Amino acid sequence: MTEIRLPLTPGQHLLDFLESIRPGGAAAAFNISFRLTVDGPLDRNRLFDAIAASIERHDALRTALVRGRGMAEQVIGSGVAPETIVERAPPGSWATEQLAIERMLVTHNNAPFDLTRPPLVRVLLLEDESDERRLLQVTVHHSVADAWSLEVLKNDIGQHYRAAAGSAPTPTPPEVRYEQIVLDELAALESPRADAARAFWPEYLGEVEILRMPGKYAAQWQDRAITSRGDRSVTATESAAVRALAGKLRATPFMLIAAAYGLLVGHLCGREAYLMPTFGHGRRDPRLHQAVAMLFNPFLITFRWSPRMSFAELVAAFKQSCLMAYPHQWYPFIEVLEICPELSVSLIEPESALFPVQMLNIPKAPSGSALFGPGCVTADYALHRTSVGNVLPIDGMLTVKGTQEGMAMTFNAAQRLWNDELASAICAAVVDICLAAARNPGVELRRLTETIDGRFDSTLWSV
Repeated sequence: MTEIRLPLTPGQHLLDFLESIRPGGAAAAFNISFRLTVDGPLDRNRLFDAIAASIERHDALRTALVRGRGMAEQVIGSGVAPETIVERAPPGSWATEQLAIERMLVTHNNAPFDLTRPPLVRVLLLEDESDERRLLQVTVHHSVADAWSLEVLKNDIGQHYRAAAGSAPTPTPPEVRYEQIVLDELAALESPRADAARAFWPEYLGEVEILRMPGKYAAQWQDRAITSRGDRSVTATESAAVRALAGKLRATPFMLIAAAYGLLVGHLCGREAYLMPTFGHGRRDPRLHQAVAMLFNPFLITFRWSPRMSFAELVAAFKQSCLMAYPHQWYPFIEVLEICPELSVSLIEPESALFPVQMLNIPKAPSGSALFGPGCVTADYALHRTSVGNVLPIDGMLTVKGTQEGMAMTFNAAQRLWNDELASAICAAVVDICLAAARNPGVELRRLTETIDGRFDSTLWSV
């Protein structure tokens, strides 16, 4: 196959920009993974063949980033195999050895890629002594894939694995080739939509700034190799209350949680207006739902509140702000930085801590025997120790995941700023706010800030 050379997409250009201001960052930090526990018999060779077939199916996974003629470009190759490591898990039960296992996964995830040598994919398979449980981690560099892509890749690997046993059809080529996706991304910058976005963003963002919050625990966490995370699961009863309130306020449950989160951060920082970073998944065209590519795009929402507002008024104002920004969320963030130069200063400040709400509806992986076939049960492995780097120099991220039964929130804390105690308090406080508002949507925000204060004290927070 002849090499295909293409310009970088706007998303790749953003990573390249971040690499230019933090040399080594793109190679060391921008790695993303999916992890699965696999119980039951698994054909190792068939698994590795399925991974190789999935890489061959998606051009993005065979892409290298190179510099030529003074600028970066991407080159699509073929016939490349990923680095694959098979190791024994630490002796003992998976539960008792969780920390040791997670350290192995984090070390594997964080190892830098050589961006000039595809595929930008690596595989780690941990096996126990009985060969009845395995833990699979597939790591991809963020320049060629995003979080949505990981779910696509996971399902592709499963289908190729089952197809080799005759229990599933072989995946067909993607409906839209990667080359066309890249060209369409670049063509959009010359469209009338781009002109409208260039006019919108400077006026919408105005003089409002992103919060910058030096961490109290900076010295304590400076040399730590891994970070922690706090979780708060919402019960079915609590979820039903939040969903009922969302219906009453003509909003989504996610908007309620995001509004509560915005109130919490604004109150703790003493700011009644700020910019809330968030993300779009970049797959408005349904044909791209099965594509592997780096299509996510960060963008910003203005957040404003005052103590005398009711929670219902806060949600209405936040919803209106979101609706204004959403039509332009596709516009590349790297371009927003160029037309709003003062914004870039806040974003690249190494000691700043940004608090985005991740508005990303990622399809969940199949459970049970759906992925690798009968007799082989899989489940997502929740890693409670995360990698040091994020895609942007973002030092905090609240992830909200929803199902019909309940919602779960995770705060991924930056290693040099926060700890589990603070992360858990943030998640719990967001739930407190939502449940208090569910009982009385007209409650004033000054009352809800008292709820927040009950979760935080001087030993936890420093701005």
